[in-house]
Amino acid sequence: MMSKMILTFLQKLKTYPDLLKAEYPEMIKLLHALTDKKGQGTGNMPTNQEACFALEAQNHGFKFLKKTEQPTESGAFIKYQPNGTQKSIDFILIEVSPEGSRSVMFDLKHTNGKSFYWNDGWFEDDVVYVISYTVKKQNKIYIGFGRETPTADDREAMTQLVAIKQKLNSENENTGFLRKYVRFANQYSCDQFTDEFSAERWASVEKFLA
Repeated sequence: MMSKMILTFLQKLKTYPDLLKAEYPEMIKLLHALTDKKGQGTGNMPTNQEACFALEAQNHGFKFLKKTEQPTESGAFIKYQPNGTQKSIDFILIEVSPEGSRSVMFDLKHTNGKSFYWNDGWFEDDVVYVISYTVKKQNKIYIGFGRETPTADDREAMTQLVAIKQKLNSENENTGFLRKYVRFANQYSCDQFTDEFSAERWASVEKFLA
C-alpha cells in the first residue's frame, strides 16, 4: 500500500520521541557530505535531530538519494536538504511501487525547552513538521502539516512581518563594506501542542498516509 513505510516510520517516532534526541556523529558526517557546501558555514551543519531522523529512516529501509537523483526502481528513498541548506525542507521521503509513487516533504525543528526559533522561515502548507521539544525533562514530539498548525492570528501576524521585512530590504542601501539585510529570528511556543491538538494533527497525517 502506498506510503505504508512512511507511516510506519512516523508511528515509531511518535511512540518513541527519545529516538530524535540521540547523537550519531557518523550520520552527521554523511549528511554533511550530501549537502552543497558552497558558502556553507558551521551554522548550517546537520543537527543531531536530523541525524537521528535519517538513521531511523535507514533502519526502516529508506535508501539515500542525492538531491538530483530520481528513483529508478521500486522501493523507499530519502533525500536530504533537496533545496539546499539555506532553504526549507530538510528531508523528502519517497515510496515507489508498481502502483505509482508518493513523496512527502519534512521540515524538522528542535529545542531542549518549550519554544523554538524560526530562522527566517515559517510553516509551509504541504510540509509535515516534526518538532522535538521537552517538558519537565520529558521528551515530546509534534507531527503535523504546516497548513494545520499555526492559528489564523499567527498567520496574519507573520504575513504582516514578511511585508515589513520585504519593504525594509527593498529600501536598504549598503554603506561602505556593509551589505544590510533584515532577517527573522521569531520564537514559537510549543505550549500550542496540547495532547488534544497534537492528536488531531497526527490523525490528519495518518489519514493522508494510510
